[in-house]
Amino acid sequence: MKITSIAILFILASLAGCQTTTGIATAHATPSTSNIKSVELQLSCPTARATVPHADYVGPYAGVENIIPLVDMSQDIYCSDTFKAVNFPFGFVTIYGSSRIKEKNAPCDMRGENCSDAVKAANDAVYQEIKNFAYTWTKRHGSKYPIMTGAGPGIMEAGNRGAAEAGGPSIGYTTYYDRKAEADPLKPYGGDAKLALNAYVTRGLIFSSVSVREYAMIKHSAAMVIAPGGTGTEWEIFQIIETIKSKQLTKVPVYLIGDRQANWRSLDARLKDLVDRKTVSIEELAFVKYAATAEDLMRQLAADLGLN
Repeated sequence: MKITSIAILFILASLAGCQTTTGIATAHATPSTSNIKSVELQLSCPTARATVPHADYVGPYAGVENIIPLVDMSQDIYCSDTFKAVNFPFGFVTIYGSSRIKEKNAPCDMRGENCSDAVKAANDAVYQEIKNFAYTWTKRHGSKYPIMTGAGPGIMEAGNRGAAEAGGPSIGYTTYYDRKAEADPLKPYGGDAKLALNAYVTRGLIFSSVSVREYAMIKHSAAMVIAPGGTGTEWEIFQIIETIKSKQLTKVPVYLIGDRQANWRSLDARLKDLVDRKTVSIEELAFVKYAATAEDLMRQLAADLGLN
């Protein structure tokens, strides 16, 4: 039986019997008539504004996913849902993409190998398209549907930068990625909240759990815009496709941005292979759309959201 990560999180929350109150987060287990104990949770939404001025929530760093306590995962869900419901009830236009595509990219890798002027040009262009889209969108529609990213560098920076420079809200959902020397394999990051948000995030959430962070980004999206990226972005692409395709998520607009031949040729080939193998039908993928430029994306997305 296939159970998605979103379904698992809902099951965990249901089993937990969440009681959400303010105060220090604690977990208390009481015996029941079965071998499964009832758990009562008291959840708070801590911030660290003295050190992270733009953080609306800072979950504690607890290590890798399989050792994060239930209370911290539940707190991530509760606090992110509360943040969205109270401040931005219509949801976000969420931008996904590589942390390594910069404003000005090198044609070669760090070893001076794997060089391509065409890839450099495509990466330079997509950073600018994301920045331009986020700027224009925020000017026109950001008060209702703010821009949100994963709060990191690269394409995420481009989205937050465009929104911030337009003077609107610039939202970031992230977790801990700050590396440290001689890391504990169960806690491979430093857990420094000050390093979690890029400089253009105006309101950010720092999750204990990367899985809950991904779940919240998808759940809170009124629309999703995807730029080229690495394995993290590929994970997000297929998670988005599957949750919408299998009707586990209300259908929202999903756009792949940038020149289709330069940026999406390999994804198109992969999806075609799935269709050819009859493991996916072409109709199930029809909701995925393409936009070559920021202007094209603005026009199509505004129409999708009834903003024209």
